[in-house]
Amino acid sequence: MKKYEIMLILNPDMSETDVDSQISKIKDSVAKLKGKVVQLDIWQRRRLAYSIEKFQEGIYLLGNFEMPEEIVKVLSGDWKLNPNILRSMILKKEKEKEIVDAQSK
Repeated sequence: MKKYEIMLILNPDMSETDVDSQISKIKDSVAKLKGKVVQLDIWQRRRLAYSIEKFQEGIYLLGNFEMPEEIVKVLSGDWKLNPNILRSMILKKEKEKEIVDAQSK
């Protein structure tokens, strides 16, 4: 399994219980697809650089996941269809050795 860093921006009008429910749904969908949620935290509510669907703020989630490559597209597609998720970004994490090698050059 490969390691990924994930950032999601949620609808700012969601209540705290709705946000918790959304986090549970995200964790469940990753688990169903044979992935592992290492960490998923509410970063904070922040003002957006530009409006998204007429929202000026968003609730940011930041997480680290381990999952097979083939489920990244499935998750990304599911999140695009979710009206509570304004934006999502999935980045593959580099291996520690590659980072150290790059810094030493």
